[in-house]
Amino acid sequence: MAAEHSPGASAHLRRAEASDPAPRPAPPTGARPPAAEASRLLTVYAVPGIGRIRPGTDLGRELGAALVDSRLELKDGDVLVVASKIVSKAEGALAAVRNRAEFERLVSAVGTHVVARRAYASGRTLSIVRTPAGTVQAAAGLDTSNLDAPEVPGAPEASHVLLQPEDADASAARIRTALWEMLRVDVGVIVSDTSSRPWRAGVSDIALGCAGLAPLDSQRGLPDDTGRTQSLTVRAVADEIASAADLVKGSARGRPAAVVRGVAEMVGEARARTAAEALTRPLDEDWFRTGTAESVWSALGTDHASPEIAPPSADGSEGLTSRAGRALAVARQGTPRTPGHRSWAATVKGAGSVISVRMRKSPAEPEAGGHAVVEAAVGLGSLVERIVTALAAEDLGAVTDWHWRDNGVPAGCDIRLSLTQPAAAPAVP
Repeated sequence: MAAEHSPGASAHLRRAEASDPAPRPAPPTGARPPAAEASRLLTVYAVPGIGRIRPGTDLGRELGAALVDSRLELKDGDVLVVASKIVSKAEGALAAVRNRAEFERLVSAVGTHVVARRAYASGRTLSIVRTPAGTVQAAAGLDTSNLDAPEVPGAPEASHVLLQPEDADASAARIRTALWEMLRVDVGVIVSDTSSRPWRAGVSDIALGCAGLAPLDSQRGLPDDTGRTQSLTVRAVADEIASAADLVKGSARGRPAAVVRGVAEMVGEARARTAAEALTRPLDEDWFRTGTAESVWSALGTDHASPEIAPPSADGSEGLTSRAGRALAVARQGTPRTPGHRSWAATVKGAGSVISVRMRKSPAEPEAGGHAVVEAAVGLGSLVERIVTALAAEDLGAVTDWHWRDNGVPAGCDIRLSLTQPAAAPAVP
């Protein structure tokens, strides 16, 4: 049910409509002249007075009423940044879960590609996944905070989870159209969401969807201050605007929307691609499509999203035995490229300080048409190398002690573990 507007909001709406009796042209859709010089002043205003948002709320009208009622006059070229949380609420993008395990299964179902999984001592697992929108976010961008949702019918023990808007670009376009119809202003609209950053601590807001705004500003081919032609720089304008807006808005503050003024040169339907999908890097161009450990696992032919492999610790709470055991499981799960692995048994010993590889009672039957002993010898070397590689993903060093029988046949290997620190790559000269 849509949130009700106050009498003051309705009065302001009537005044806004009366002040513009003659219809203005629709927002431009044709060619647009080159943008003017960028503004040197940026102002951001949080929008107060937004009513309670429920499934079915006419969000565009609610936002327009709040803007008018608060006397925040929108101008052509402004950008309205709206938290995806209230967009999802209005669109009824909700799911129900009974416990953390169901939540994690929902994350897996919603995501399209697992980047990394990490576990905490509390038993909670956090998954970083690529979402259907193309963003890479913790828990697929699912949200459980500040929901104020009704009880789940027939399941009082369950709780709601807020999903991302199904099409945030379309959501932004609908809000933009509603604002034009109500206030006759040509503005950009961004649907923002909070996201962590792989190389920086903390979170910031990004543009999940946008309309009427160029999300990227390419500087390629333009001269820099010294006259040199730029060849790489592309500014993520929509993300920058979303981050600026988050400094004054916030669902925890009860102000899930903000107006950003001073970027009019980036606003307009004709600014090439105006959808936030332009900000997402295609998977085949993603240099970091999996985490550090997961990249090694994939190279070993192991499914890095397999529930059979416990995710690494995110808080350093995991002991040496668990890390060594996971490395051994990874090495064993993938498909080996040589025969002979089945001839060997590997166990973790010495409180996780040693992995012992010993031949079973007798070599396994030949797998590739060779002699059983020769295949077993090849398999031992291959298996040890796989284990050492998997240990490197755990930041564990390895020293090998080989064992031989009197007749020269390999008897096994002890892999002694040591703690290491991630090595920094040498600087490129």
